[in-house]
Amino acid sequence: MSQSNRQSILGGATMNFFNTHTIAKGSIKTTSPLYQRQQTRLSIAVSSALKFGMSSVLLVATSANSSNINNDMSNNNLGNSDNHQPSSFAYDSWTPNDPKELSLPSLRGQGLSFDEQYQNKLLGEWSLRKANSQIKMEHDPWIQETVKDMTWRLNAQARQQAPMAVVIIDSPSINAFAAPGGVIGLNTGTILAANSMDELASVVAHEVAHISQHHYESGASERRKAMLMQLGGMLAAIAASAVDGDAAAAVMMGSQTATMNSSMAFSRSNEREADRVGMQIMTQAGYDPRAMPRFFATMNQQSQLNQVENRFLPSFVQSHPLSNERLSEAQSRAQNYPSLSLKQQQRYQTLFDLLYWRVKSTGKHASETELSTAAKNSVGAKLALMHWYGEQQRFQDANEMLASINALPAVQRQALEPLLSITQSQILSEQDKWTLAADILESQQRLYPERRDLRLYLAEALTNSNEPMKAQALLKPLTQQQPSDRYAWQSLQLANEKLAKTTTSPELASIATINALRYRSHDQLWSGRYERALTSLTQAKQLAENLQNTPQANSARPLLANINAELKAIKTAKDFEP
Repeated sequence: MSQSNRQSILGGATMNFFNTHTIAKGSIKTTSPLYQRQQTRLSIAVSSALKFGMSSVLLVATSANSSNINNDMSNNNLGNSDNHQPSSFAYDSWTPNDPKELSLPSLRGQGLSFDEQYQNKLLGEWSLRKANSQIKMEHDPWIQETVKDMTWRLNAQARQQAPMAVVIIDSPSINAFAAPGGVIGLNTGTILAANSMDELASVVAHEVAHISQHHYESGASERRKAMLMQLGGMLAAIAASAVDGDAAAAVMMGSQTATMNSSMAFSRSNEREADRVGMQIMTQAGYDPRAMPRFFATMNQQSQLNQVENRFLPSFVQSHPLSNERLSEAQSRAQNYPSLSLKQQQRYQTLFDLLYWRVKSTGKHASETELSTAAKNSVGAKLALMHWYGEQQRFQDANEMLASINALPAVQRQALEPLLSITQSQILSEQDKWTLAADILESQQRLYPERRDLRLYLAEALTNSNEPMKAQALLKPLTQQQPSDRYAWQSLQLANEKLAKTTTSPELASIATINALRYRSHDQLWSGRYERALTSLTQAKQLAENLQNTPQANSARPLLANINAELKAIKTAKDFEP
């Protein structure tokens, strides 16, 4: 996310406030990272995306000589081809002996040493920071929670380790990717191209399979270099797609051309295996494996249409080559799995309807006319239209839509939770009725205490209801579970700003100011803005050192210890180069 977008979320006044180290007393309305509306799309210049992709290629190329000199060491660190364990699947092993008893082979702990796992972790964190700095993300917490829940369920069938992060990219192109360390990315265009939750799960299962089968790591250093070039080109292509889909495809084609000799045949083999393993993962997680060839067919039709119109192929086809042979194999393989009943096929229908129209609404991909027309037959569109009315300050229309939804039978209304309560709270927040919004969200948070989205929405309402301490209690576990959770860090910063401005205790105000600077640095770190993160922490350190000569000296010591550790972590991240 660019600095201009960052300021639009947190507010320029907030940044100036901390740069001058002053606390202004009096009541304020906290700027919300959850309810702030992004009215314009990300303006990433295509030339910048090309430059980034090329810099990744040059980075690998310039490291080749040193890698060859230390070949023995790199073999120990990265694993060599002789020691690399082959896949535990035979080519035709997808055919089950008894279709009623499907068994997913164990994919855990295959061939990666502790050092290799650590290097993959660093690489995953690097790619995540790069993506955050280059690409416009879909930050809606409910959308993120819905996709994350599906991804975690699929991942659990194949890997003991949870994904490092699931990022949702605000782009109309159909694309998905996985990176070493467990970073999984999905374009909103992929969600809108799918016809069911099962089809969407087929894409994610395919990416989980790539990670579980270690397709992004290999013993040969040349293949690892090729993977890094592809990763750099992939991130550049995703960034370019926010401006021009054809330009994105051109970037992707350039990165693939650079690595074609060493990786394309290997890639086709990987794609077949990811299809095969992904289908098994889907089945074990309770999704319909027949959805995978259905989504492939959609992609195939789009590819043929683009070829007729002399346009570039969809990004997903560029990064995941889709041949007629592969499509035929997937269709044949799916027939060997048990058919689902109509009831089973419709089990996620309401959830996908909600997800589809929520993406349409938050991404500004639907007009009032489209939403109104769809709302006649879709409850997901009703909620999306209600949300749209709230954004447009048309609160009477929003309340009328809420009344029509509340008139539904109780069972149908319950199927809409917690999104129904979230949408209602957002409309109240648009009217500055934060206390009422918090009351609605608290009832849902008691029912679903584990949900990240409810914690974020509720923390926002509590902060604006002058209860920042309660907000912090909700937010801190999120950053412990997911250190890269930028929205949780932003919300913690805002809660401490609010506390510093409203508390009657000068001591508490000083500590809140220091913590707000610390939390701001975490957000800057995960958006790849290392120098600004260091500046924020340096300011926090100066304020903490000043506390050592006051009665708050006991509080200053642990703060300084945390700040010094955070400074070291930022410098390590800044110096890391794959």
